[in-house]
Amino acid sequence: MSKAGWPVVPGSYVVGDPNAPVAVCTLTSERLMSPLASVPGVAIAGMVYTANLGITRIVTNITANPAIRFLLICGRDSNLFLPGQSLTALADHGTDEQKRIIGAKGYDPVLSTLSPDQISQFRNQIELVDWTNEEDLETLKTKIDDLHARNPGPLKVNTVSTSPGPEKFVEIRPGGQREPLIYDPKGYFVISIEPDKGEIVLRHYLPDHTPSHEMRGRGASSMALGLLRDGLITQLSHAAYLGEELAKAQTALQFRLRYDQDRPLRSLETQPNLQSTSATPTQNAPSAPPPLPMTLEQFEAISPGTKVDAVLSITRKLSEHQFAGYFLKMDEAELFTAYHLTDRQIQVEWDESTKIIMGEAREVVEGGRVRVGGKLLANGSVSATQIIILTKVTKIVS
Repeated sequence: MSKAGWPVVPGSYVVGDPNAPVAVCTLTSERLMSPLASVPGVAIAGMVYTANLGITRIVTNITANPAIRFLLICGRDSNLFLPGQSLTALADHGTDEQKRIIGAKGYDPVLSTLSPDQISQFRNQIELVDWTNEEDLETLKTKIDDLHARNPGPLKVNTVSTSPGPEKFVEIRPGGQREPLIYDPKGYFVISIEPDKGEIVLRHYLPDHTPSHEMRGRGASSMALGLLRDGLITQLSHAAYLGEELAKAQTALQFRLRYDQDRPLRSLETQPNLQSTSATPTQNAPSAPPPLPMTLEQFEAISPGTKVDAVLSITRKLSEHQFAGYFLKMDEAELFTAYHLTDRQIQVEWDESTKIIMGEAREVVEGGRVRVGGKLLANGSVSATQIIILTKVTKIVS
């Protein structure tokens, strides 16, 4: 078959040889994707976090390419969604009448948009090989070679009638009219930041300008949810506006930028004893760019007790306050937003006194990306004094 337009749905994957017989699911182990996609015999290597939409996309892309006859599962499974266990259950048992994967133990393993024919083809087309928790590249390459050697050839199937097409959405355009804030009977909000405390400050005023409420926090999401919880917003457009402004304030704290409500983010002008980026800048003052995290070379050269400022991709939780992650190298073309994986693994220890500058402690999970500040310990691990959650504002590039 022609491989033009394949894969047919987007996802977190790297395409190898579309005519090859092996698809690799690395579960949450991001660093395995690119190396395994380049192995002869691999058509595609990708990650999956959820047992519903994630598995739906795997089934859709595999059944759209009958050349794929094996699905190798490796890497670390998600403790919540268990997509690896759910994929195995799907291959073994299929789905019930409610389209729930029979025997799946993860959260919400329902494949609501797949037809019985698609699921049947997936189960007939592939041999699933479950090597969950295996992360050694050489071991996985050997297994892929074995699968490649016994390729039975493309599945004989009517791809026109059984292969699904791309996901279909109704197109809508951005824009619209936001009501003047004076019409919100609950009042209006003034947002500022206090960089020395690492806090966003949100003050609520009644329509007659009487001071009403104050909220302090570090994460845009939790602050917006607090406003909704307390019923301080009555307009959806007002909620959207506040979400955008709080996200800007959070970004300004993270990257040490100047924040002024309703204005674009800018570099901080140098000022002595600057307490808030809402202050009036000194005219013609030189710009102070946000500091870059350390490079891998810098990290390798430091000694115990030295300050650490590094970006990591979390591979596994070792305990409630300890995790391991791979060192991330910043992409020079997309500073602060794009990173490259390295093979250097680092362990991080933290506790209740560690400041979560952006995001929440519950976001320190497998598959997350964090910027860690602290010091290097004698055993080679890092004791974190602050953690910035970067998962939603950064990406891994190949």
